[in-house]
Amino acid sequence: MSETPLLDAKTSLKKMASVIVDISGINSDYIPKLRLQPEKILESLEKYEDGKNLLVKTVESNNEKINTFKNKISQNQREIVKFEEDNAELTKNRQETGNKIQESQNELKETQVTIQSKKEELTNRDQRLKELEDRLFTLNKEVEKFEDKLKALEIELNGTFIKKEKFVESYENRVAAMKVLINKKYINSLLYQFIKALQVGSTLDLKNILVAIDMREEQARKIITKMIEENAPIEYNQSSGTITLKEEVDF
Repeated sequence: MSETPLLDAKTSLKKMASVIVDISGINSDYIPKLRLQPEKILESLEKYEDGKNLLVKTVESNNEKINTFKNKISQNQREIVKFEEDNAELTKNRQETGNKIQESQNELKETQVTIQSKKEELTNRDQRLKELEDRLFTLNKEVEKFEDKLKALEIELNGTFIKKEKFVESYENRVAAMKVLINKKYINSLLYQFIKALQVGSTLDLKNILVAIDMREEQARKIITKMIEENAPIEYNQSSGTITLKEEVDF
Protein backbone atom coordinates (compact mmCIF):
# COMPACT_ATOMS: atom_id res chain seq x y z
CA MET A 1 0.00 0.00 0.00
CA SER A 2 1.31 3.44 -0.96
CA GLU A 3 1.52 6.30 1.52
CA THR A 4 -0.38 8.88 -0.64
CA PRO A 5 -3.90 7.35 -0.28
CA LEU A 6 -3.27 6.90 3.40
CA LEU A 7 -2.37 10.58 3.83
CA ASP A 8 -5.37 11.59 1.81
CA ALA A 9 -7.58 9.46 4.02
CA LYS A 10 -6.14 10.99 7.15
CA THR A 11 -6.60 14.48 5.80
CA SER A 12 -10.20 13.72 4.90
CA LEU A 13 -10.90 12.21 8.29
CA LYS A 14 -9.40 15.21 10.04
CA LYS A 15 -11.62 17.50 8.00
CA MET A 16 -14.62 15.35 8.81
CA ALA A 17 -13.67 15.35 12.48
CA SER A 18 -13.40 19.12 12.45
CA VAL A 19 -16.81 19.39 10.81
CA ILE A 20 -18.28 16.94 13.27
CA VAL A 21 -16.82 18.91 16.16
CA ASP A 22 -18.38 22.01 14.81
CA ILE A 23 -21.68 20.25 14.37
CA SER A 24 -21.45 18.60 17.77
CA GLY A 25 -21.10 22.01 19.29
CA ILE A 26 -24.42 22.90 17.81
CA ASN A 27 -26.30 19.79 18.65
CA SER A 28 -24.19 17.20 20.49
CA ASP A 29 -27.16 15.67 22.15
CA TYR A 30 -28.53 14.33 18.91
CA ILE A 31 -25.29 12.84 17.58
CA PRO A 32 -23.16 11.86 20.64
CA LYS A 33 -21.29 9.09 18.86
CA LEU A 34 -20.66 10.99 15.69
CA ARG A 35 -17.75 12.83 17.21
CA LEU A 36 -16.05 9.75 18.65
CA GLN A 37 -16.13 7.69 15.47
CA PRO A 38 -13.67 9.82 13.43
CA GLU A 39 -11.29 9.97 16.35
CA LYS A 40 -11.23 6.17 16.65
CA ILE A 41 -10.69 5.88 12.95
CA LEU A 42 -7.82 8.36 13.13
CA GLU A 43 -6.34 6.48 16.06
CA SER A 44 -6.59 3.19 14.14
CA LEU A 45 -5.05 4.80 11.10
CA GLU A 46 -2.17 6.12 13.19
CA LYS A 47 -1.64 2.68 14.75
CA TYR A 48 -1.78 1.15 11.30
CA GLU A 49 0.70 3.71 10.05
CA ASP A 50 3.03 3.01 12.97
CA GLY A 51 2.75 -0.72 12.33
CA LYS A 52 3.29 -0.16 8.66
CA ASN A 53 6.37 1.97 9.31
CA LEU A 54 7.68 -0.69 11.66
CA LEU A 55 7.09 -3.33 9.02
CA VAL A 56 8.77 -1.15 6.42
CA LYS A 57 11.78 -0.74 8.68
CA THR A 58 11.79 -4.46 9.35
CA VAL A 59 11.61 -5.18 5.62
CA GLU A 60 14.36 -2.69 4.92
CA SER A 61 16.46 -4.21 7.69
CA ASN A 62 15.76 -7.67 6.32
CA ASN A 63 16.65 -6.48 2.82
CA GLU A 64 19.90 -5.12 4.14
CA LYS A 65 20.57 -8.42 5.87
CA ILE A 66 19.64 -10.27 2.70
CA ASN A 67 21.95 -8.07 0.67
CA THR A 68 24.65 -8.60 3.28
CA PHE A 69 24.07 -12.36 3.08
CA LYS A 70 24.14 -12.16 -0.72
CA ASN A 71 27.39 -10.24 -0.58
CA LYS A 72 28.79 -12.80 1.85
CA ILE A 73 27.57 -15.62 -0.38
CA SER A 74 29.18 -13.96 -3.41
CA GLN A 75 32.34 -13.42 -1.42
CA ASN A 76 32.25 -17.03 -0.25
CA GLN A 77 31.64 -18.19 -3.81
CA ARG A 78 34.60 -16.15 -5.00
CA GLU A 79 36.65 -17.56 -2.15
CA ILE A 80 35.46 -21.07 -3.06
CA VAL A 81 36.49 -20.48 -6.67
CA LYS A 82 39.82 -19.14 -5.45
CA PHE A 83 40.20 -22.12 -3.12
CA GLU A 84 39.36 -24.49 -5.98
CA GLU A 85 41.92 -22.76 -8.20
CA ASP A 86 44.48 -22.87 -5.41
CA ASN A 87 43.61 -26.51 -4.76
CA ALA A 88 44.00 -27.32 -8.46
CA GLU A 89 47.34 -25.50 -8.48
CA LEU A 90 48.39 -27.33 -5.33
CA THR A 91 47.30 -30.64 -6.88
CA LYS A 92 49.32 -29.83 -9.98
CA ASN A 93 52.30 -28.78 -7.90
CA ARG A 94 51.92 -31.91 -5.77
CA GLN A 95 51.93 -34.05 -8.91
CA GLU A 96 54.98 -32.24 -10.26
CA THR A 97 56.67 -32.50 -6.87
CA GLY A 98 55.79 -36.20 -6.75
CA ASN A 99 57.32 -36.68 -10.20
CA LYS A 100 60.44 -34.80 -9.12
CA ILE A 101 60.63 -36.89 -5.95
CA GLN A 102 60.30 -40.07 -8.03
CA GLU A 103 63.02 -38.84 -10.41
CA SER A 104 65.22 -37.95 -7.44
CA GLN A 105 64.62 -41.38 -5.92
CA ASN A 106 65.53 -43.03 -9.23
CA GLU A 107 68.66 -40.90 -9.49
CA LEU A 108 69.49 -41.70 -5.86
CA LYS A 109 69.07 -45.41 -6.56
CA GLU A 110 71.30 -45.17 -9.65
CA THR A 111 73.84 -43.19 -7.63
CA GLN A 112 73.78 -45.80 -4.87
CA VAL A 113 74.31 -48.55 -7.45
CA THR A 114 77.19 -46.57 -8.96
CA ILE A 115 78.69 -45.96 -5.53
CA GLN A 116 78.42 -49.67 -4.69
CA SER A 117 80.06 -50.55 -8.01
CA LYS A 118 82.84 -48.03 -7.38
CA LYS A 119 83.30 -49.42 -3.86
CA GLU A 120 83.63 -52.95 -5.23
CA GLU A 121 86.01 -51.70 -7.92
CA LEU A 122 88.03 -49.85 -5.28
CA THR A 123 88.07 -52.97 -3.10
CA ASN A 124 89.31 -55.03 -6.04
CA ARG A 125 91.96 -52.43 -6.80
CA ASP A 126 93.04 -52.36 -3.17
CA GLN A 127 93.25 -56.15 -3.17
CA ARG A 128 95.20 -56.10 -6.44
CA LEU A 129 97.47 -53.39 -5.05
CA LYS A 130 98.01 -55.47 -1.91
CA GLU A 131 98.88 -58.48 -4.06
CA LEU A 132 101.29 -56.35 -6.11
CA GLU A 133 102.85 -54.94 -2.95
CA ASP A 134 103.30 -58.46 -1.57
CA ARG A 135 104.77 -59.60 -4.87
CA LEU A 136 107.05 -56.56 -4.97
CA PHE A 137 108.14 -57.28 -1.41
CA THR A 138 108.89 -60.89 -2.38
CA LEU A 139 110.75 -59.75 -5.49
CA ASN A 140 112.76 -57.27 -3.44
CA LYS A 141 113.71 -60.07 -1.08
CA GLU A 142 114.67 -62.24 -4.02
CA VAL A 143 116.65 -59.36 -5.53
CA GLU A 144 118.42 -58.87 -2.22
CA LYS A 145 119.24 -62.58 -2.10
CA PHE A 146 120.38 -62.48 -5.73
CA GLU A 147 122.53 -59.42 -5.05
CA ASP A 148 124.03 -61.16 -2.04
CA LYS A 149 124.74 -64.22 -4.18
CA LEU A 150 126.07 -61.97 -6.94
CA LYS A 151 128.38 -60.22 -4.50
CA ALA A 152 129.54 -63.57 -3.15
CA LEU A 153 130.04 -64.82 -6.71
CA GLU A 154 131.88 -61.61 -7.58
CA ILE A 155 134.15 -62.10 -4.60
CA GLU A 156 134.66 -65.73 -5.57
CA LEU A 157 135.33 -64.83 -9.20
CA ASN A 158 137.69 -62.08 -8.18
CA GLY A 159 139.54 -64.57 -6.02
CA THR A 160 139.58 -67.11 -8.83
CA PHE A 161 140.67 -64.44 -11.30
CA ILE A 162 143.50 -63.40 -9.04
CA LYS A 163 144.56 -67.01 -8.68
CA LYS A 164 144.32 -67.57 -12.45
CA GLU A 165 146.10 -64.32 -13.11
CA LYS A 166 148.92 -65.33 -10.81
CA PHE A 167 148.96 -68.77 -12.40
CA VAL A 168 149.08 -67.26 -15.89
CA GLU A 169 151.84 -64.91 -14.88
CA SER A 170 153.71 -67.80 -13.33
CA TYR A 171 153.00 -70.00 -16.36
CA GLU A 172 154.10 -67.27 -18.77
CA ASN A 173 157.25 -66.77 -16.76
CA ARG A 174 157.93 -70.49 -16.77
CA VAL A 175 157.21 -70.69 -20.51
CA ALA A 176 159.51 -67.74 -21.18
CA ALA A 177 162.23 -69.31 -19.10
CA MET A 178 161.68 -72.66 -20.78
CA LYS A 179 161.85 -70.95 -24.17
CA VAL A 180 165.16 -69.37 -23.32
CA LEU A 181 166.54 -72.69 -22.13
CA ILE A 182 165.28 -74.48 -25.21
CA ASN A 183 166.62 -71.85 -27.59
CA LYS A 184 169.99 -72.09 -25.94
CA LYS A 185 169.63 -75.89 -26.12
CA TYR A 186 170.02 -76.21 -22.39
CA ILE A 187 166.93 -78.44 -22.31
CA ASN A 188 165.55 -81.12 -24.54
CA SER A 189 162.62 -82.51 -22.47
CA LEU A 190 160.07 -85.16 -23.35
CA LEU A 191 157.27 -82.56 -22.90
CA TYR A 192 158.88 -80.32 -25.48
CA GLN A 193 159.28 -83.23 -27.88
CA PHE A 194 155.67 -84.32 -27.33
CA ILE A 195 154.20 -80.83 -27.91
CA LYS A 196 156.38 -80.26 -30.97
CA ALA A 197 154.93 -83.46 -32.45
CA LEU A 198 151.36 -82.09 -32.21
CA GLN A 199 149.72 -80.02 -34.97
CA VAL A 200 147.28 -77.17 -34.26
CA GLY A 201 143.68 -78.08 -35.22
CA SER A 202 144.59 -81.67 -36.22
CA THR A 203 143.46 -84.81 -34.43
CA LEU A 204 146.36 -87.26 -34.37
CA ASP A 205 146.66 -90.85 -33.32
CA LEU A 206 148.66 -91.04 -30.10
CA LYS A 207 150.42 -94.25 -31.08
CA ASN A 208 151.77 -92.71 -34.29
CA ILE A 209 153.11 -89.75 -32.31
CA LEU A 210 154.86 -92.04 -29.83
CA VAL A 211 156.52 -93.99 -32.63
CA ALA A 212 157.69 -90.74 -34.27
CA ILE A 213 159.33 -89.33 -31.13
CA ASP A 214 160.35 -92.68 -29.68
CA MET A 215 158.38 -92.31 -26.46
CA ARG A 216 156.74 -94.93 -24.31
CA GLU A 217 152.96 -94.83 -23.90
CA GLU A 218 153.28 -94.64 -20.11
CA GLN A 219 155.43 -91.51 -20.39
CA ALA A 220 152.98 -89.95 -22.86
CA ARG A 221 150.00 -90.58 -20.57
CA LYS A 222 151.79 -88.86 -17.66
CA ILE A 223 152.58 -85.88 -19.88
CA ILE A 224 148.98 -85.67 -21.10
CA THR A 225 147.62 -85.93 -17.54
CA LYS A 226 149.97 -83.15 -16.40
CA MET A 227 148.99 -80.92 -19.33
CA ILE A 228 145.27 -81.44 -18.65
CA GLU A 229 145.76 -80.58 -14.97
CA GLU A 230 147.49 -77.34 -16.01
CA ASN A 231 144.71 -76.46 -18.48
CA ALA A 232 146.87 -76.89 -21.54
CA PRO A 233 145.08 -76.30 -24.90
CA ILE A 234 144.71 -79.98 -25.77
CA GLU A 235 141.79 -82.38 -26.16
CA TYR A 236 142.47 -86.05 -25.44
CA ASN A 237 140.04 -88.86 -26.34
CA GLN A 238 141.11 -91.88 -24.35
CA SER A 239 138.61 -94.29 -25.97
CA SER A 240 139.79 -93.54 -29.53
CA GLY A 241 143.40 -92.87 -28.50
CA THR A 242 143.54 -89.50 -30.29
CA ILE A 243 144.79 -86.09 -29.22
CA THR A 244 144.15 -82.58 -30.63
CA LEU A 245 146.15 -79.38 -30.11
CA LYS A 246 143.60 -76.53 -30.07
CA GLU A 247 146.01 -73.58 -29.86
CA GLU A 248 149.60 -72.84 -30.79
CA VAL A 249 152.02 -73.22 -27.89
CA ASP A 250 154.83 -70.68 -28.07
CA PHE A 251 158.07 -71.62 -26.39
